[in-house]
Amino acid sequence: MIRRITELSAKMAAESSDDPEALERRFQAAKGQSPRFLLLSPIHRSAQDLQVFRFGQGDAFHATRVTEQILPLPKNSPFLFAGPAAYNRQFPEKSGVIITFDLEEPGAVVRESIQHAAEHPDFKELPISAFRVDYEGASVRLIAHGFDRDYELENYVLKRVSKPDYLDDDTLAVLCSDSRVRPPLTPNGLPMAIQTLGAYLPAYNETLEETVQLNQFFGNWLSKESIERRIIVVVHGNFEGEGPPCGAAQASLSVEDIREDYLRRVIKVIDADARHAEENLAGTPEERAVTIGKVSLANLRTYPAVADAIKKGVLHEDFMRVLKMDTVTNVVSPYELEPL
Repeated sequence: MIRRITELSAKMAAESSDDPEALERRFQAAKGQSPRFLLLSPIHRSAQDLQVFRFGQGDAFHATRVTEQILPLPKNSPFLFAGPAAYNRQFPEKSGVIITFDLEEPGAVVRESIQHAAEHPDFKELPISAFRVDYEGASVRLIAHGFDRDYELENYVLKRVSKPDYLDDDTLAVLCSDSRVRPPLTPNGLPMAIQTLGAYLPAYNETLEETVQLNQFFGNWLSKESIERRIIVVVHGNFEGEGPPCGAAQASLSVEDIREDYLRRVIKVIDADARHAEENLAGTPEERAVTIGKVSLANLRTYPAVADAIKKGVLHEDFMRVLKMDTVTNVVSPYELEPL
């Protein structure tokens, strides 16, 4: 399956080489990123949201929340939400925040998640647009709320709605929040996705709400019968000889330069975890990105639900892999073909 995912990414990159818009986006991606939107998506729908709103490469920076769970306050969700939202503040062309909810999610989840999102200090001057999405029916319903809104922006988004590709809920991708990278297509459709700074997934901590929610997600997901289930950690950077590195990996090599509180706390943890795992300190962002991927893989095994699934043979360790993605082309390749 890993080989087929890598082949698909290369095929898609080749096919888009004749598309002037795709080539222009790659040209811009090679120079950097300046996304207009911060997209806060549930794990099950993260990849599909990009297609629902027809967001291309570079359009939306990504944060994550756990499906059917209330988004924790920023201090209780530093890696999935607060860190990416803080990183987003540096971009000059920000238009707003988009939060999506599945049709079946309870009203209380919707209301409290929007309230908690609005608590982030970097959202104080950004309009928040919230939508319930029917992913199968390709329809979107606007959610009214009492925080800052931009009606022109909401109308713009609603006019762009399209039907996404099929969801491959047997595959979970962990990848960077970077607007230039997209969850890789699998032979069965779009994977579920957790998008964080540098594709870093924190170790399980029963005192940190977001990891407790993640463990519940893993428990629900791994309890369903399937022999195809897999987890891929996708790190990105300049792996094809051109283009920019992963910003989070680069930032972790110089934590002292970071001033924003939420961002500094997240990058500091990433750096500490990576240093602990490195025999020799990484000299390039690409080396650090690969280390972060390996750390995330190790941290996945600290979640009780994942450890239990491995022990029972539901999720074998050779189904958990690290892939490298080129930032500009989005072509992926295996870091290790052998089981980690």
